[in-house]
Amino acid sequence: MQRSIKLLGEREKQLLESAQPLKYREVEEGADLSIHFYFPKDLKKRDPAPLILFYNSGAWDRGSIIQFAPHALYYVERGAACGLVEYRNQASHPGVNPVEAAKDAQLSIQFSRHHAESLHIDPEKVVVFGAGAGANIAACAAMKAHIPTEESSYNLSKRRPDAAVLFSTIIDIQKGSFGSEVFPDGGSARRMSLSRYISGGGPPMIMIHGTADRFVPFRDAREFADKMERKRAPCKLIEFEGRDQNFFNMNTDPVSYEAALSNVDVFLDEHGILEKQETDDGPRLISWRESDF
Repeated sequence: MQRSIKLLGEREKQLLESAQPLKYREVEEGADLSIHFYFPKDLKKRDPAPLILFYNSGAWDRGSIIQFAPHALYYVERGAACGLVEYRNQASHPGVNPVEAAKDAQLSIQFSRHHAESLHIDPEKVVVFGAGAGANIAACAAMKAHIPTEESSYNLSKRRPDAAVLFSTIIDIQKGSFGSEVFPDGGSARRMSLSRYISGGGPPMIMIHGTADRFVPFRDAREFADKMERKRAPCKLIEFEGRDQNFFNMNTDPVSYEAALSNVDVFLDEHGILEKQETDDGPRLISWRESDF
């Protein structure tokens, strides 16, 4: 077991060493926050690339940005620029309110758009990927959740992504629900509850959820998607029969990982963000290349 843990740590270290970190936020108390970028090798030889920003799970009290590294490397192979985003949680910044994590997500989007030229990305093709709490803060940005900020540079339109991909999303936060214990008060929990922000329009969203999720029941995801549909908000729900919360992770379930990304490929292609070419390999390109990690 100790050897396995050591090997996992070395693998994670190698993954981050191959990325290009760029600080996007200075934090008064605790470590500053960075986006760890991966770019296609021929990025400067083509048109500006779509950008995919990833927000890991962890219920706002833990988590590792490495979670989405396999997904990011797959989309880099497809021609997108990808960034693993650090955001504040209880482990990295003890005592932080989860609302601050939502601010971090929105600022990371605005920061990336502001540097679109130097990053060689298309500022009108910014996609957010999230899981669990990361999906919640990604959805807050997509749904224009009202997250108060003290920053003079605040621009809500620049902090809204062009599409959102949400895995095992924490949807609403109520007393006793998954993740609720890290919220200091009911007002903060309500502010991060997605059902408050359902309205017509908005960027397209896809939710991918397991029917056996022990933390956020699938019926909650179905009810949310149905409400979105009634408001004519573009939200597609994909169910994974019998899967629990982490089924989309490559190291947890490679088959579900590939199937989930296949659905995401169709979604991105349908909305003109990352078109699928006949010559493109499928997600298994990454799952069978352990040497890349």
